Amino acid sequence: MTDFDLAGIGIGPFNLGLAALLSSHENLSSVFLERKPAFRWHEGLILPGTTLQVPFMADLVTMADPTHRLSFLNYLAVHDRLYKFYFYENFMIPRQEYDHYCRWASHELASCRFGEDVIDVTHDAASDSFVVESRTASGGKQRYRSRNIAIGVGTAPFLPQWARIKTTAPLFHSSHFGKRRIELAKCRRVTVIGSGQSAAECVLALYNDLTPDMVAAGASIQWITRSAGFFPMEYSKLGLEYFTPDYMRHFHQIAPGRRREIVANQGLLYKGISFSTIGEIFDLMYERSVGGRDPGLSLFSNCEVEALESAGSAGALRIRIAHNHLDEKATVETDAIVAATGYRHAWPEWLDRLKGAVLETCDRGDLIVGEDFRARRSDGGTGNVFVQNAETFHHGVGAPDLGLGAFRNAVIVNRLLGREHYRVSAPASFQNFGLPFHQTGPSSISGDFYAHAS
Repeated sequence: MTDFDLAGIGIGPFNLGLAALLSSHENLSSVFLERKPAFRWHEGLILPGTTLQVPFMADLVTMADPTHRLSFLNYLAVHDRLYKFYFYENFMIPRQEYDHYCRWASHELASCRFGEDVIDVTHDAASDSFVVESRTASGGKQRYRSRNIAIGVGTAPFLPQWARIKTTAPLFHSSHFGKRRIELAKCRRVTVIGSGQSAAECVLALYNDLTPDMVAAGASIQWITRSAGFFPMEYSKLGLEYFTPDYMRHFHQIAPGRRREIVANQGLLYKGISFSTIGEIFDLMYERSVGGRDPGLSLFSNCEVEALESAGSAGALRIRIAHNHLDEKATVETDAIVAATGYRHAWPEWLDRLKGAVLETCDRGDLIVGEDFRARRSDGGTGNVFVQNAETFHHGVGAPDLGLGAFRNAVIVNRLLGREHYRVSAPASFQNFGLPFHQTGPSSISGDFYAHAS
């Protein structure tokens, strides 16, 4: 059994970025384990024309160490694409290129081991260390001992109860859209449920494939959401400052009991649709409706899906929906459903076994994750359990954002080093998220200013 300073469980962008930063510190040993045979990022949604929703600087390392050899710009240089990217003139890189970049980085890191499924993590109280047991695809087992662990298992596609019925009709989560797009092309009526970016990209891809002749022959697409509308994600420059370390620090000053309520009202900061995708869909509908033609795409907001049932015809489904504002219900028939219903954390069983005995939980049974991304210990131990991409109520809306991954990993590495190697405390935003503080001098802002302002 090999000993390490840190064992990372799961290799998504966040743990991959942590492995990248740690590669610059020879005095810290680490191993990262992933059950998949190779790195893949949202494989089913890497569609032609889709891009990241954050600038290319939200790579694995740049926001913590711009000179790192595994930066996106160095990736471009290695692949002789610097001038091509220079003339591309777009901060938002193709999604398939981000996926390729991360795979390239994973091949450059000896600490990353794919094809190893972590089946158990136990705590050895005598040494205050964690024993990680993994199983390879061939059935072999490996054991690693580590003083610290970083949990980066990510999220899993979520299907609501109504979508868990048995049916021969295509009914699947949007995360599988790319792999089953050919299957959908054979269906006359397709329904997409949800109103986030993934839903919009599925609708746009389906709509691009839908010709006017197909519409005339009875083909159609329906887009249904329980949300109040098909709204854009906040992307103003001051709005984006909610995805900074400053807002994360501010969020941790808020009483834990209020954090969930605050995040629940910030959905459009991170759950909406990009302006460009909305524009493409609208422009296509406008063009295809010239002369009073049926554009072939119908949109329904404020409509909650209550249940699915067989429509009686060859494999078709009937969707029962209720309007949120009207005391009315309706049914819609379709031949296929793409459920763009989001993702939920799928915490492994071994983590549940560590709760209580090793890790402290709140009254809801959730881990208590601090500002430095450590789960609070309940046993007095000093080994760190870092949690990547914890629920948003821990750190705010920026928790799952790629642009804060390098910052979070810099905080983790600083903790492991016992010193501030990376500058993580520097101010990052223009706005203040708390109350004005008293200053001296002509530019001072104090409570008196507000008391006397008219």
